Order: sequence, then structure tokens, then C-alpha cells
Amino acid sequence: MADLKVLLGEAYKEDMTLEDVNAALAEKEFISKDSLSEYVPKNIADKYATEAADYKKKWKAAASEQEQKQIEEAERQAQIEEELKTLRRASKVSEYEKQHLALKYDEKDAKEIAEALCDGDMDTVFRLQKKHEEALQKTIKADLMKNMPTPPAGNQANVDYSKQIAEAQASGNMVLMASLIRQQAAVNANNQ
Repeated sequence: MADLKVLLGEAYKEDMTLEDVNAALAEKEFISKDSLSEYVPKNIADKYATEAADYKKKWKAAASEQEQKQIEEAERQAQIEEELKTLRRASKVSEYEKQHLALKYDEKDAKEIAEALCDGDMDTVFRLQKKHEEALQKTIKADLMKNMPTPPAGNQANVDYSKQIAEAQASGNMVLMASLIRQQAAVNANNQ
């Protein structure tokens, strides 16, 4: 209450109501009107504030249109980049698939390994390569077995040593010639 006493001065009374305080304050002049000469009247300040708000709204609208265009352009650019990325991936997959088909991969496996290569899924790549290698080994083995001549029945070894004996005699290798003659004699003895 000490501040109210100072503020009201002689107008202050003990047990003042709120209405009494307001009435006493209305009569007091706290600021000299001469010191307010540097300030703009409230109605003019309000007018300028309104104009400034209007310009700010117009600027924001123009800026938001420009920002909207920038956002739309960024979205369009992102869509183009995504489509380009998809097309590049599809091209790469197709190229890898073609190369694996040339290596005699199964069509399904060639497509799967091509996609795995593009995605960097090396576990799938190695799994499919191992599968292809095993299938290739089986194919080679089957081809070799198919083209292998049928061995003769029993223990019939008809080896003609006469040509080898003649070659050893012509070259002057008497040790080899003697060995071949003994082998031929052993074979002939077994055949009888």
C-alpha cells in the first residue's frame, strides 16, 4: 500500500475502495502533455499499423505463391528423378539378366540374380551361382557319361605290340623292344 500512498499523495485515504482509487487516479496527471509532442497520435499509428499489416499479408500471399511453385517444382523434379532411377535399375537388371542367360542360367534364376546384383544382395548372388555351378557340374558329368564308350566285356585286352616293337627297333632302343616282346608273350599266353 505504500506505493499507492505515494502515487495518490494527498488524495489517499485509509480504507479506500476500488472506485475511490480509480476516481483519484483519473484526476491525477502523471505525464506532462508537452513531453508527448514527439509521439504520434494513436489514430495515426493505428492507420499505419493497418497499412503495414495489409502489405505484410500481400507479401505473404505473393511469397506463398512463389513457395508453392517452388514446392511443386521440387515435387516434379523428385518424381522425374525417381522415374529415372527406376528406368536405370530396370535397364541394369535387363542387362545382367541377358548376360546370365548367355551363361546358361535358368530364366528364373537369371532374373533373380540380376535383381540381386542391382540391389547389392550378395548372399542371393552367391547362392544362385552355387546352384548354377552344381547344375553345370551335373550336366557336364551326364554328357561325359553319355559320350563314354562302352568297355569290352570281360578281361580281353587286345593290345597289338607289333607296331610298338617295330618303333623301338627302329629307334635302336633294345631294352624297350625286349620289354614289349615279353609283354606280348604274356598276353598271348593268357589268351590261350
